[in-house]
Amino acid sequence: MAESSCLFVYLPGAGGGETQLSALREALGAAFRFELIDYPGWRIYLDDKFSAEALIAHLAAEISARVPQGPVLIAGASLGGHFAYAVALYLKGMGREIRGSCVIDSFMIDSSGPSEGWRSRALAEGIEHLRNGRLGKFMRFARSRFWRALFRLASGNLKTLLRRSSASGRLPMLLAIDPIAEEELSLRLLIRAVAPWVASLDREPAALHAPTILLRTSATASDDAAWVSRCPEIKIYEIRGQHRTLFEPQNVGSLRDAFVLGTSDWCKTGR
Repeated sequence: MAESSCLFVYLPGAGGGETQLSALREALGAAFRFELIDYPGWRIYLDDKFSAEALIAHLAAEISARVPQGPVLIAGASLGGHFAYAVALYLKGMGREIRGSCVIDSFMIDSSGPSEGWRSRALAEGIEHLRNGRLGKFMRFARSRFWRALFRLASGNLKTLLRRSSASGRLPMLLAIDPIAEEELSLRLLIRAVAPWVASLDREPAALHAPTILLRTSATASDDAAWVSRCPEIKIYEIRGQHRTLFEPQNVGSLRDAFVLGTSDWCKTGR
C-alpha cells in the first residue's frame, strides 16, 4: 500500500484524547493518519491574558506547524469539535484550504456548570465499571470525580485559590501526587474559560464553507440545526453509543464506518 495522503489533525475533548485517538487509529488502520494537538494546560489557563480567541490562534499555529502547506483536514471530538470549527474559520482567513472538517459528538453548551442529570450519569458509569469487573477503571473514575467535585466547590474563587497555592509551591506538589488531579484541573479551567465563548458562536454564526461531517449520537440530535447554521455544507451521520462510550469496542466500529463514509471524497488512499 502506498502512503496515505489522508492526514488529520485531531483536537480532543477537554480531558485529552490519546486513549480515544488510539482506539480510532486502530479501528481505521493505516489508511488514515492523525496528529494529536494538545491543549496548553492549567498554568496557561490561570493567566488573565488567556482567552478562547487566544487558544484558537494557538491551535491554528500548532496546526500550521504540523501541516505547513497544502490542504488541511481537521477532526475534533466533543469540545474539540467546537475548536475545529473555529480553527477552520481562522485558517481559511489565513488563506489555507480546509479540505474537510469532522466533528465527533460535539453538543452545544451554554455554561461551565454541570449538565442536567450529571449525578445519575456518574452513578451509572461507576456501577457499570463495577458490574463488569473493571476495578482499575472504577478507581480512576472515582478519583477523577473526587477532584472534579472538589474543584467545582471552589466555584468563582478557583483561580484565586490556585494562584495562591501555585505561588507557595503547594499546588505543583499536590498535582505531582496524583496526575488525575492535574487532568481534572486543566479540564475545569478550560471549560470555565471557553464555555461562554462556545455559547456566543451561535448568536450570529459565521458560515464555514468547507466539506464538514457531524458524527453524533441520538442524544445530541437536537443540536443538528445549530451545526447546519455553522456549516452549510455539513452531512450528519448517527452513530451508536453514548457520548462517553463512542470509542469503546462495542461502538467504535459504528464510528469508523461513518468516518470512512463521510470522508471518502476527502482522501487519496493509494493501494
